[in-house]
Amino acid sequence: MNEKEKIEKSTAEGFLTLFNSHFGATFSIYKLCDAPDVKCQNSEGEELNLEVTLTEDRSKDIQASLGRSNHRSVEALEEHNKKVAEGKEQPLFSSLSGNVLEQAASRINEKLIKRYGSNTALVVRDTSGVDWEWDSVIEDLKNKLNLENNPFDKGIWILNLAKTKLYQVT
Repeated sequence: MNEKEKIEKSTAEGFLTLFNSHFGATFSIYKLCDAPDVKCQNSEGEELNLEVTLTEDRSKDIQASLGRSNHRSVEALEEHNKKVAEGKEQPLFSSLSGNVLEQAASRINEKLIKRYGSNTALVVRDTSGVDWEWDSVIEDLKNKLNLENNPFDKGIWILNLAKTKLYQVT
């Protein structure tokens, strides 16, 4: 199993735990694919397909968490702080109602232009180290999405990093 499949499987497992618990369902993974990423089935044979994407607070955060970028390293932070002190850069802040919301909307909109078939949900895995309360911005997020031709008939969901909270967008 490659890294992408491991991330998708882990995300799907976390999603299904919360989804099944909330809805009294019995879905489990039976196949990893490309599009949609994960195929699930319940005890009655009904299918649920999951398309998985990740969101991040700032560009390159996912690469940094996977060891492919050093932009979040101590050295990078020290260099940034030095430039801020010299007036050459602005301080970087992450805000749920600002750049984090924009990143999530962008990732979801990218998925909304594709088609995955019926019985499909989009699961957005939040990779932030901050446990954002997405409920407070769900309406703002919806307003940033092009939902006219939403291919996700089983909803759009946000799963937090710890896989302990699930937020329904649509």
